[in-house]
Amino acid sequence: MYRGYFDGASKGNPGPAGAGIVIMSPEGNTILEYSRELGIRTNNEAEYLALIELLQKALELGIKELEVLGDSQLVINQVFGSWNINQPHLYELYEQATELIEKFNRVRGKWIPREKNKKADSLSNAAITPPSPNTFPEEKLEQVTEHIYIAHGTEDYAVDVLHE
Repeated sequence: MYRGYFDGASKGNPGPAGAGIVIMSPEGNTILEYSRELGIRTNNEAEYLALIELLQKALELGIKELEVLGDSQLVINQVFGSWNINQPHLYELYEQATELIEKFNRVRGKWIPREKNKKADSLSNAAITPPSPNTFPEEKLEQVTEHIYIAHGTEDYAVDVLHE
């Protein structure tokens, strides 16, 4: 069975985000390493989008049986387990993922610790471009001090621009 590793990263939560995936053949050979910048996302959105990227790329490669491995307990347990989705904005991403899963003959998901997901983690972080002043819509930023802002979005987050 093919194995697919996924990881999403967000610097700031929400902040600049990236997705990384690795697909391994049944023999253990790497057949795809892929990363993509995701724009401004929360960490959970980045994790879901990384899973969606993995599923899409596996289907493009003609893979019909896949073991999905990720270090996001939330995504693995919501998509493959019995955890409820408490944030409505994640439900749309959940639906995208489950629609893709239906196109496979067999898919199983498994949570793995972060140290066993190093390559996907590295790829997700490499996809993140350093923040710039125009990264977040200005109308959603509230400056509190010289370097600290409140980013108003789905949830509000304090952002320390000086220390990232």
